[in-house]
Parts: sequence; structure tokens; C-alpha cells
Amino acid sequence: MPNCHEMKNGEVYVCEDCGLELQVLKECKDAGTPAESCDCHTTADPCSMSCCGKELTKKRS
Repeated sequence: MPNCHEMKNGEVYVCEDCGLELQVLKECKDAGTPAESCDCHTTADPCSMSCCGKELTKKRS
């Protein structure tokens, strides 16, 4: 799964196990920047989106 700074407005991410779908409605304030400059990656617990113990994947159109 892409990191938050790579997720774009309108994209949909899905849990392959239960089918939960999440749509990006507002991009990360660091969208489009390199991972090392994203505030989320400079913390001890970088952001990640998961469900059912697995990372969400981008839904194919």
C-alpha cells in the first residue's frame, strides 16, 4: 500500500479479506513529497492503513 503522502484524492483502497473500501477525500498535507520529508515518516510510528491484519491495496478501476 502506498504511504499517506502517495495517496491521491479520489483513489479507493480495499481490504482483500473483508471487502472494506476507503476513498481518499483529502490528501495528506505532504502529498507528492519524498517519503523522508513527510511528517508521518519522521515519527516512531509511521502511518499505515490496514484492516484484518493486512495492508489495504489500491482498488483497480
